[in-house]
This record gives sequence, C-alpha cells and structure tokens, in this order.
Amino acid sequence: MVSFTSDDHARVASGEITVTWRLWQYPHVKAGKLYGSYFGGSIAVEDVRPVRVADVTDADARAVGLPDAESLVELARSHTGRQVTDDTLLYRVQFRYTPDAPEKPRLAIDEIARRLARLDAASRRGPWTLQTLRLIEENPAVVARLLAPETGLPLPDFKLNVRKLKALGLTISLERGYELSELGQTYVDSVGQD
Repeated sequence: MVSFTSDDHARVASGEITVTWRLWQYPHVKAGKLYGSYFGGSIAVEDVRPVRVADVTDADARAVGLPDAESLVELARSHTGRQVTDDTLLYRVQFRYTPDAPEKPRLAIDEIARRLARLDAASRRGPWTLQTLRLIEENPAVVARLLAPETGLPLPDFKLNVRKLKALGLTISLERGYELSELGQTYVDSVGQD
C-alpha cells in the first residue's frame, strides 16, 4: 500500500504527483496492481524500482516537488528514522490515480462470521470485532483517538484492528473517522443485540 497525507491526496488525485519515493526493506507494492486509497479512489502502480541513495538526482527530487536530492532522501528517511548511506535502497514508485476504488470480493455473512471468530480467538484481550463494529456504527466519522479509549486499547492497536475489519470490507475510512460499509452494517444487523 502506498499511503499519502491528506494534504498530498488532492495533488495525487489531480495528477500533480505521479511518483513517490519510499525507504522500505522490500517493495510493498507491485507494478500492475491497484491499491485502495484511504481517501477514496485507487493508486494504480505502474513501475517500482530500487535506486541507491547515491544515484538519486536533483531532477528526481524536482519531479516530486522537492529542491534537491538531499531533501528527497531526508524526507524518505524521516518517515522511518533509519540510518541512510549511499548504498541504502530507496524505492521509486510511479503510479496514476483513478477515482474508482478496487473491487473487493464480497464475502457471505457466514464467512465473515468465521473470519471474525478467528480474529477474536487470536486476540490476547478477548473478543473485539463486534464491539469495534458497533462502536463505529454508533459513532460514524469520529476520529480513532476518541474511539480507542472506549475499547481500552492504545491508539495504534485500535487502528490496526480497524484496518483488519476494513480488509474484510466491513468498514470505510473517511477523511475524519470511519463508518460501516454496507456489508459491515448487514453483518452487525445479522448478529442482533446478543
């Protein structure tokens, strides 16, 4: 997944940004694949290639709106805090934005129930999936930092759980907060209040 800040999303959606550089241990995306955007639409990855830090040019930096190669490398480094040498690999990702979200396979309710039961069983804190879905249902468009305390989880753990639900097609990330998808609402309604 290639994510962008809310400030950069408008520039991505308009086609102003079509290349990004990432300091990854390995490529997190593949050329030819479509990845959903947290802000709607999709990122269609066209090319992914490793580039040694020593080979990054000022022209590469200007293509992404930065003044020079040093600025580009520092921006990529700042997201991870890792040490960077001339031999460190950055990944240059060329992409295009499309307003259509990638299609997700729609799972049957009984399959959703099985997968959520596995997530609950794997949790050291006990069942959490239905509680989180109901919390989002009752608090649409509320930011994670306000929802997390309701679950007793630290913010990063809560966000990870919501991403697991989103991967099943049960939640939708909004610019501010979350809401249940149609499938998520159908599942919650099927469970009732037990």
